[in-house]
Amino acid sequence: MALKPGSAADLREKVYSVFLIALIIVVLTAGISYKLGFWERKYVIGYVNPNPEENEGAPGFLRNMPKYGFIEGKNVTYIKNESKDMKIIENVLRDMVAKRVDLILTMSTPATKMAKKLTQETNIPVVFIMYDAIGSGIVKSLVEHDNNITGVQLQGSTPKALEWLSVMLPGARHIFVPVSFDTGAAKQSLEKLKQSCEQLGFSLTVAEVKTVEELHASLSSMPKDTDAVFMLHSWLVGSHVAEVIGEANKRHIPVISAGHVDYQHGLVMSFAPADDATGMQAARLAHKILHGTPPAHMPVENAEVFLGINLRTARSAGLEIPATVLRRADYIIR
Repeated sequence: MALKPGSAADLREKVYSVFLIALIIVVLTAGISYKLGFWERKYVIGYVNPNPEENEGAPGFLRNMPKYGFIEGKNVTYIKNESKDMKIIENVLRDMVAKRVDLILTMSTPATKMAKKLTQETNIPVVFIMYDAIGSGIVKSLVEHDNNITGVQLQGSTPKALEWLSVMLPGARHIFVPVSFDTGAAKQSLEKLKQSCEQLGFSLTVAEVKTVEELHASLSSMPKDTDAVFMLHSWLVGSHVAEVIGEANKRHIPVISAGHVDYQHGLVMSFAPADDATGMQAARLAHKILHGTPPAHMPVENAEVFLGINLRTARSAGLEIPATVLRRADYIIR
């Protein structure tokens, strides 16, 4: 039956038609805007890095996130914490959980353990960068872990670093290690070094130091038959790497490492993760998670490692690096 023009029913039909057309326009506009990037989801990411002095890892994560489209101030906001105080870290993590952040990035073993504990009853994903995820009990294996956690572990290059030392100095047998147990990674990396030395036939002298004065004293009393100095994941020693190198140069022996400080800091040789490479790995994992891949489907990754040689330091120490080593080096400072 035709509606009478101007009737109430006719008016209702016209209003409904206008509403329907407006709704279609809104939906189409929203779809086009989304595809063109006019409407973009904004993310909030928690960032917990108790070791801001270290350029490797967490800072590299921040540097690499823009490569995956996450621009701070545009489509991502970071809640950052760089305190070493575990009580502050706990409070910050609780705040992040309460705010339901989209993801939490943690650096170091203690921060990761705390994040794992506080996010256990949530679906907030955690991406970590730490020395030994398996040995620390964060995960059971690289592929078996909690549903909301994955990341990058830094350990694994120590045996290879010692093998490169054997190629560089075939007669090397005695390694000196100054260490301050100011990080969980210091103990873990020392255990890894002890195991590797036993397997490869190196003897080891460990000097535990708690102050700069004790470090200087340990370097002065270094055994005369020391063939190389090995740097572990220790903040006190790492922040005074110049003094370690200076004493080693006097004795014409190399300082080497499997991470934390490397050839860029003046070590003759390092076989270790590169600053941005580890951060890139963590950023890639975060990118996948934020775009829908469950952390449970993403194995924990070992950090990519690179052979770096510093020929300037080698010359200062009166050392000659074999051509076989130089040909295999990923990075060389000449």
